[in-house]
Amino acid sequence: MGIDFNISKTMLTAALLVTASAHSVFAVDIVTRRSDNTQLRGEITSMRLNEIVLKRTNGEEITISVSNLKGVRFDKEPLELNPARTNERSGAFEVALTRFKEVQSAYTGGDKRLKTDLEFMIARVLGKQALTDLSKVDAAKESLEKFRTANKDNFRYLEATLLQASIHALGGETDAGKLLLDEVQASSVKGFQLQAGVDKGRLLLIADDASGALQSFDDVIQKSQGDESATAAMNDGLLGRAMCLKQQSSLDDAITTLEEVIEKAPPTETRTLAEAWVRKGDCLRQQKRQKAALMAYLHVDVLYSGEPAQHAEALLRLSQLWGPGGHQDRAVDASARLAERYPNSQWAKQSGG
Repeated sequence: MGIDFNISKTMLTAALLVTASAHSVFAVDIVTRRSDNTQLRGEITSMRLNEIVLKRTNGEEITISVSNLKGVRFDKEPLELNPARTNERSGAFEVALTRFKEVQSAYTGGDKRLKTDLEFMIARVLGKQALTDLSKVDAAKESLEKFRTANKDNFRYLEATLLQASIHALGGETDAGKLLLDEVQASSVKGFQLQAGVDKGRLLLIADDASGALQSFDDVIQKSQGDESATAAMNDGLLGRAMCLKQQSSLDDAITTLEEVIEKAPPTETRTLAEAWVRKGDCLRQQKRQKAALMAYLHVDVLYSGEPAQHAEALLRLSQLWGPGGHQDRAVDASARLAERYPNSQWAKQSGG
């Protein structure tokens, strides 16, 4: 029995060593696809402007377009990054920013991919803050421009360019925003080309060119058909189309389009869903259906408070609708939360107006 036990123990030790060795030489990067929310594990062997290539443990190589990327995690990255990402997803941008900077400062590893991605994540959080806090606009533009200048072939480049364009548009710098969108449309990534088309449509809508904007949105919708990597752009195109229809006073058609987005968008696309409910509330309010509008905005407050831009707007509308609906206490609460959470937003500045 002693001999058999020693042999078994030796074989087990050898097997464990082989397993440990295999894990030590094979990186475990994780890429999450947006189209199906699937996590793919393996080793990232290539990262380019337009795509990421992931090699699975079985040798299979999977190519993911950057427009179909929902998340990327690198092998052996600091554990502290996970709560920082969670904070960003939930809209706790100040906490996320602090944590990303702490990881950046403490990181002593040699993974250049991670160092570059930390720079991007910090710039992205600053950009998201700027969308609801006008005092952050300059810092966001500077950080995003710095990242883009140093990383023109990075897989995050086009995302950073779209975000920077949105911030320029928010500040009324439409020409600067349009130049950035032209750059994205000139890329080889269809999903981002289409997203830039959506954002150009929004610029036209801001300029009161509803017919031109509608043409831009419809073009995006048509080109997105049947392309799973362009689902987000198609939904944004539909949102834009609904906004055009609203501006043209075709409110029933606008609501029908918004309900299509609400029905078809996956639960993970919280920004899209929050935007759809806000715009539905706007249409209902324009139809003088105040109770129905209130319920639409309430969806955002209850379900999508992690989307700051949409949540701030919904809180303003709730502060205006709760009082006439016989709930002044709730109107006061909504106004107070708007002032507390988004004090520098355009919506807080309109509160009580």
